[in-house]
Amino acid sequence: MNITHPSLQGIVQKSFVVLVVLLALLSLVPLYFGVLTSFKPSSSGGAVSLIPENLTLDNYKYLFTRTRILRWFFNSLFTSTLAAAIIVYLSALAGYPLAKKKFPGVKWLFWIIIVFMTIPKEALLLPLFMMMKEYHLFNTYYGIILPALAWPFAVFLMKQFISTIPSDLFDAAEIDGCGPLRLFHSILLPIIKPALGALSIFAFVYVWNDYIWQLIVITSLEMKTLPLGVAGLQEQSASDAVNYGQLMAGSTLGAIPLLAVFLFFQKYFTSGITMGAVKG
Repeated sequence: MNITHPSLQGIVQKSFVVLVVLLALLSLVPLYFGVLTSFKPSSSGGAVSLIPENLTLDNYKYLFTRTRILRWFFNSLFTSTLAAAIIVYLSALAGYPLAKKKFPGVKWLFWIIIVFMTIPKEALLLPLFMMMKEYHLFNTYYGIILPALAWPFAVFLMKQFISTIPSDLFDAAEIDGCGPLRLFHSILLPIIKPALGALSIFAFVYVWNDYIWQLIVITSLEMKTLPLGVAGLQEQSASDAVNYGQLMAGSTLGAIPLLAVFLFFQKYFTSGITMGAVKG
């Protein structure tokens, strides 16, 4: 059978599209049941049903009236947004000389960053814990944000993106008298907007979902982030049956900012991911 025949190629392409659509729909099934469970009464327990029935807003009312969810939501949104902005700026600032400047040890410095990427976060928890204790940063925004700023993956990503930009552009700007900082802010940053948008998504999600570190550095109810607060709902129900509706309601609210960030930066995401695929 000749698969290169136009009609057979069309069938294969259509079959591939159908398969991708089915896999995409299948991946949405857990999300569907999670959102559906958030609208179910507590009396239904963890029962799973495909068709919505006996829906209620009681779980959301409980979260907004009986918990500090608005405070938890603000803590997560504030720390994730601020940390992501700083990560993106510092990573671009570090990636520029690694990609376009020649100085002794630049290749070794880049490989050191690669090595740091292989170190698991769990191996750094104890040193970070001791630092937070030494500088009294427990239960503070600084304790959440500062450890996240040194993210080797972000520097690596920016270096790869900036490497695709022709060096002649920077050489011409320097000949015209453009200083390093002006070149960085006025020429480089506007060019790599797609890369900045893609990294913004990664950085925001990275800080928002950094549950283990937040669990260590945050102990007060007031300073909890949304993931910590939602997990605490399960701890409160440890002596009784777990209220899956409240847990899923909190998880649904926690997914909204992540979805909003992706939708806001989606026009940069695809081009940003492919921008650094080929080194110029």
